[in-house]
Amino acid sequence: MSTPLDLDPRSLVVLHLVVRHGSLSGAARELGWTHPAVAQHVRRLERAARCALVERHGRGVRPTAAGAVLARHAANVAAALRAAGDCLPALATDRPARLRVAAFPTACATLVLDAVRDLAASEPDLGVDVLQAEPPAALQALREGAADVAVVFHDTGEPAGPTDPGTAVRPLGHDPLVLVLPTDHPLARGPRVPLAALGGTDVLAGCPTCRARWERHCARSGVRTRLHHQVTDDYVLMQAMVAAGQGLAVLPELALTAHRRPGLAALPLDPPTGRDLAVLVREGTPATGPATAFADRLAR
Repeated sequence: MSTPLDLDPRSLVVLHLVVRHGSLSGAARELGWTHPAVAQHVRRLERAARCALVERHGRGVRPTAAGAVLARHAANVAAALRAAGDCLPALATDRPARLRVAAFPTACATLVLDAVRDLAASEPDLGVDVLQAEPPAALQALREGAADVAVVFHDTGEPAGPTDPGTAVRPLGHDPLVLVLPTDHPLARGPRVPLAALGGTDVLAGCPTCRARWERHCARSGVRTRLHHQVTDDYVLMQAMVAAGQGLAVLPELALTAHRRPGLAALPLDPPTGRDLAVLVREGTPATGPATAFADRLAR
């Protein structure tokens, strides 16, 4: 039977921060420590692991193969310690724990606000903190214990996020992409827009992730559009640009629920495409009950 390594939880948290920041100095700033103190904890872990865990990379460091594996476990340790600390205020008083929600911007302006309003009606003493975050950042906040709920989107057929123990995942449905164009545009006359009709058209496709998703969808149909040089996920700005004649825009239907500019039409695409929505809940914390109730309201 092998003897477990003597891994100091504090040193694991330090390693987690070093890898997240890409430098010892970044971890030191977050902890309020000196650079040598951080380096000492990393060396302590390397002695216990009997191998190098980080290596120089540019002006910072990056994990070795062993360091990357250990850093993933260290992230779970950091999240567990944070969750343990979060338990104490709720246990020491009769006040319910605050619910922390991380969600992408269009969800914050629509689904999340509706769910917060409904939850306030049944639990008026519950405080809710909402953080706008794109899916990668929202999932990281969930993993690290900085959020109790993450509302995310993902490509159809792809997983919503990590399947870490203690994380419950619930689908929220499909959010189709629509083409936004002036009401007097020739393509606005039909019930839907054939993708083939957009060949060579200037298209506003959003952020880099959304642009890549749009290009993959077009490539499957052998269509190539001209992506507008403006890279933004500001759906208000994108609609304003369409109205100003800067091109056509591809937007999630949810974005038009949050804001719809007059004088523009929004039509489904043929073939259709879109994104799937999901909510992830951290279990085993004081906020699990409110988080589950919040997810229930989102699902409705």
